[in-house]
Amino acid sequence: MLEHIKKLKNKLTSSTRAVPNPKDSDIYLVSYPKSGNTWMRYLLAYALWPELRSPDMTELGSYVPSYSDKQQLLDPSSPCNKSNHRIVKEHFLYQGVAQKNAKRVIYICRDGRDAIVSYWHFCNQRDGTSMSLGEFIKQSALPSHSYGPWQEHVLGWLHAKLQHKLIIRYEDMLDNPEACLKEALNFAEFQVDDLTLKDAVYRASFGSLKKLEQEKGFNYEGVNNVEFVRKGVAGGWADHFSSEDLDLFDRYHGGPIPELGYEW
Repeated sequence: MLEHIKKLKNKLTSSTRAVPNPKDSDIYLVSYPKSGNTWMRYLLAYALWPELRSPDMTELGSYVPSYSDKQQLLDPSSPCNKSNHRIVKEHFLYQGVAQKNAKRVIYICRDGRDAIVSYWHFCNQRDGTSMSLGEFIKQSALPSHSYGPWQEHVLGWLHAKLQHKLIIRYEDMLDNPEACLKEALNFAEFQVDDLTLKDAVYRASFGSLKKLEQEKGFNYEGVNNVEFVRKGVAGGWADHFSSEDLDLFDRYHGGPIPELGYEW
């Protein structure tokens, strides 16, 4: 348990570091972990660079970087730095670095119960642990954790006083990925034809990304031995949550957010 807390504290330190060369034109792609922003990264990359073929996450960093892709962000020859708007993936809370630097934000939100189940599987695989779901619900809400309680994360961005902000629900991405991708592209002021849009959705489908992970791997620190693309469904939490887990989730991560359609 102490080792797990230590890892969480180390993640906190790394997650609060800023993009090395922030620009006012940057668009941050943010979500609570395991809520769909890696999927959106691939959707955007395939739509904006149709010639791009099956990139792992390190290669993807040259196109739609994470904040931690320092080398790609600083390299003027990176495709992201030749774009009018860099799209930078993050998980940070709306405070500190985010509040200072984020001018334009696409926020992907997901039912917290589904997000926490996926995050639980991910962390247990990544860290080689076997923490129970109930214990993970409690631990992941501690101040030592990088991203804080789910409800705090979502409401922080939902109510952030930003002039340029787009909220997209993961569940809507599942229902109509093409419409959500188009909405994100329009927000980012990119024009993409319908054929390219449809192709991007096909190439970034769950099945395609699952195949990419199995055949090539994502070659990214912390996820090489992890089933990063798992199920990608809505409502899967019900197969894992007990009534006690739901009570714990409400207590530690906050209850439902009706304004986003998350009610229970």
